[in-house]
Amino acid sequence: MSSPPILHPLLQYSQHVGELGHCCPLLWDLRESPRTARHVSAPERYLSEFELSQHATNPPVSYLRVTCGIFPEESWVSEARNWLGVTVGNVLDAISETVKTQITYPEWNKLCPKQQNRVNIVFDARWRRSANAAEIRERGVLRSDCMLHHVLFSGLSPAPDADATYFLTLKRPKR
Repeated sequence: MSSPPILHPLLQYSQHVGELGHCCPLLWDLRESPRTARHVSAPERYLSEFELSQHATNPPVSYLRVTCGIFPEESWVSEARNWLGVTVGNVLDAISETVKTQITYPEWNKLCPKQQNRVNIVFDARWRRSANAAEIRERGVLRSDCMLHHVLFSGLSPAPDADATYFLTLKRPKR
């Protein structure tokens, strides 16, 4: 198996804690739009369209798969596709689409009662603080609710035994 393409620095996870105690040069709360992603070194500045349009890997790939150990279901894999080469924006959009999907009844039923209770607490807090609470509540539990408080993007790492697959690392916001 050949070595995986090199990830764009904005997407790379590092085991070394950097600025603001973060393991990645990107600040992004997955409950928000990918367009709210900012630089750790300049938190007041969102990523530019130029940065979002950069290839996610070198050499460019047309397909990139993102998985995460915190996701309870294999179906929660994010897939970014772009025949011109997957971009940083494509990756963030794919992850966002995955976590903003409503969970299914079978997914909900696979959670133990204790986990269901924790998810309900996060869901209730989300819809109660929303400007359009009834609409948000009616939409139901999202996958992001199931992530509980692990909602900050902390970078991607290549999966050792799977081509075009990367592990997503998440962290909790500091209180």
